[in-house]
Amino acid sequence: MNLMYQPTEIHSETINIGIPGVLMDSAINSPIKGLRSDTEVAVKQNTQFSFQRQAPGKELAASANSQKAVQEVAFLLLPGSGLSCLSLAINVLRHANQQAGELLYRWHLLSADGLPVLTEEGFEIGVHSAITTVDPASLDKLIVCGGQQYKEQTVLRWLNRAGAKELCIGALGQGSYPLARAGLLDGYRCTIHWEYLASLQEEYPQLELSSQLFVIDRDRFSCSGGSAVQDLMLHMIGTETSGELALAVSEVLVCGMRLPGEPQKGACRRSSLGYAPPRLQEAILLMESNIEEPLRLQELAELLDISRRQLERLFRKYLNSKPSRYYMELRLNRARQLLQQTNKSIVEVSIACGFTTASHFSKSVKEQFGCSPRSLCLQRGYRGNQHS
Repeated sequence: MNLMYQPTEIHSETINIGIPGVLMDSAINSPIKGLRSDTEVAVKQNTQFSFQRQAPGKELAASANSQKAVQEVAFLLLPGSGLSCLSLAINVLRHANQQAGELLYRWHLLSADGLPVLTEEGFEIGVHSAITTVDPASLDKLIVCGGQQYKEQTVLRWLNRAGAKELCIGALGQGSYPLARAGLLDGYRCTIHWEYLASLQEEYPQLELSSQLFVIDRDRFSCSGGSAVQDLMLHMIGTETSGELALAVSEVLVCGMRLPGEPQKGACRRSSLGYAPPRLQEAILLMESNIEEPLRLQELAELLDISRRQLERLFRKYLNSKPSRYYMELRLNRARQLLQQTNKSIVEVSIACGFTTASHFSKSVKEQFGCSPRSLCLQRGYRGNQHS
């Protein structure tokens, strides 16, 4: 079911969106009286944004007191944006304003054409404007959401122009895909949800991908999605304003603050094996790093400086599995990700996962997942549109 928030016309200088469906006064960042809370408010599509951007940290004279410059934050929503990610990010900014007692952050929702965007949950979200009406130089932060399969050149060119300006550009979850296509992650460390790490690396091998919850590298940042969105936004508040404010916001949201160096729990199986001996963790790391050209078990044991029998005992004791079986499951799980998330052919995927013959690959996939590689290919794009 699609729920559509109908936009109401109002002058862009007088509003600020807290969360979709709530009209906010930009001067006080609180709901305007008399407006229904279930109504999405967006400015006219042909309205030109004109943000009075100040350099970060610059003080503005305001009567007898001085105020910090307001950070202009734009969220570019592309098909497949996560409603939960967007809500979490905006909620942190909203509470930062409330806890600080002043307007520190002002946010704006954008889309490619100014029309509502379908989220991965199946809802349509209204936006303030199309990207063509926004000058990237007027922003402090640009955050891209969704767009795993999005390749519209107009948007990619606009992102390229934004990359040439002095602003921070980042992504939530699948937003790393369009940034990579625009070349904005080249030379930067970045991350994405662990389910897409393999496919993103396969599509853009030049990227320096990390399995961390979120990564901030100079004027680029990226996040794995989910609850890590809160961690990223809280970390930004802590570095841009104060640690005290970030702590106050985290207390209101009843959440902790995880550090950027923490790994995603599902990024690799060894992340949940903190109890296991170092040799076993090293063995799994070697397996994960050698998918296309699998190591023989004897080679693996020699690299670990243990015997093959010792290696087998470690896997049997802590994982109730054989090293060969565990290795095969890693390769097949990688194959499933590539088949479902990329446009690579079955032959290309089989080679990338260390299979020398198509028949062996097809048989192994069917034994593991109960279906053929072709069936997995047909599932491409299904997960993000299952509610539409």
